[in-house]
Amino acid sequence: MFHRVPRHALAGCVASVLVLSGCTAGSTAESRALERRGTAAPATASSPSAAAWQDPSEDLDDATVWLSTGRRSGGLEQALPAKPAGGTVYVATQCQGRGTLTVDAGRYGTSTEHCSERPDGSLNGAAMRTREAATRLKVTASPGVTWAIAVGWDRHAPQPPE
Repeated sequence: MFHRVPRHALAGCVASVLVLSGCTAGSTAESRALERRGTAAPATASSPSAAAWQDPSEDLDDATVWLSTGRRSGGLEQALPAKPAGGTVYVATQCQGRGTLTVDAGRYGTSTEHCSERPDGSLNGAAMRTREAATRLKVTASPGVTWAIAVGWDRHAPQPPE
């Protein structure tokens, strides 16, 4: 069973740091050059989609990363390795756009994220006490949703009761 930890506080913290440090959105030489070429300039700090995108593998701390997808859209099906005996398997997500992201990590759990224009995600963990056979990761996302997933394992994480 997954334990969910939302990242809303991180987005608020980043926004507070930008405000307190005096960073402002403005026209830069780079954004003016992009506008002249007809290319959209990067989002400014005041737009909802400008919240910091975080690679979910950063949430895995000391875990051994089995898979890190990078930012993408659409779906994915990929095998996960069998894990060594004992420990915790973590599935970290990040998504942005209107819709849902469903992550099915087989015996390690399933979760559905309700994505919005601001990047957000969760960190889920499934504790195992015995060696597990390999399983498949299946990701399904609504059209227009971008996402990233990282799966890791930590042998030092708390073990479930026997």
